[in-house]
Amino acid sequence: MWKCLFILVLVALTFTCSEGDLVQDARAEYPKNIFGGLWGNRPPMMETNKPRTTCSCKCGERNEVSRIVGGDEAGINEFPWMARLSYFKRFYCGGMLINDRYVLTAAHCVKGFMWFMIKVTFGEHNRCNATSRPETRFVLRAIANKFTLTNFDNDIALLRLNERVPISETIKPICLPTNNKNLYVGVKAVASGWGTLTEEGKVSCTLQEVEVPVISNQECRNTKYTSSMITDNMLCAGYPKTGQKDSCQGDSGGPLIAERKHDKRYELIGVVSWGNGCARVGYPGVYTRVTNYLDWIRENTQDGCYCTD
Repeated sequence: MWKCLFILVLVALTFTCSEGDLVQDARAEYPKNIFGGLWGNRPPMMETNKPRTTCSCKCGERNEVSRIVGGDEAGINEFPWMARLSYFKRFYCGGMLINDRYVLTAAHCVKGFMWFMIKVTFGEHNRCNATSRPETRFVLRAIANKFTLTNFDNDIALLRLNERVPISETIKPICLPTNNKNLYVGVKAVASGWGTLTEEGKVSCTLQEVEVPVISNQECRNTKYTSSMITDNMLCAGYPKTGQKDSCQGDSGGPLIAERKHDKRYELIGVVSWGNGCARVGYPGVYTRVTNYLDWIRENTQDGCYCTD
């Protein structure tokens, strides 16, 4: 009997270890974790949502900085909604603050991990040599959508933090879209993260950014991806003909943002999800389409304080 039980546990551990070896290239920098599949992402038993309050703050304000011409390194605190996720002290994914209590990220960044061991860091630029003490929180609850590992559909998740995050000039949330019909085709969007600078390179110490144009899903299905790989819940951005720029490993869960015309603030249009390599010709980056999940996000963040201005 004990021999059978040991074999059963061993099978469970083996399956969890292999989750990092994905058919489609996740943009996460996976730490190996043999226990995540056993505990999963279950919420605390006694947790309840309280009615949402509103905060007097402005979301989506990108801080103006002096920039290096042609450089890809972001300015210090340029993207104040950026969150860095670490697991057992190792950086592996990004995320973004959407209100004072919740971070949005990719579902493949939480599935199979012990959510209570995920640390979230805010207000950070150089993760290797911080000049000031960043704000840190732990995860009380991970809420993943109906994520499909086989094709990365519904690759989106919410992290409820153990304490509210103080909104300031250096830490503030990104705006959520207000028009769920906007496809953003042709829009020049910006992705940011601490991911690798090249496909086989090491993750970056400093926050990086890249500007990529959004392409239609039809155009994306006509690239080297098979049409069935690109669902309506996905958004593609990049340069499929030339492969100039892209997000990469370690950028998973991070934001793809676009500037709003009426107030010059930024809204979240995508979550870094997957791709075939990085900046390869014929393979644009693939992101989770945030406009398809606005109701789900609001429903599951009712105790978060959203900016009202």
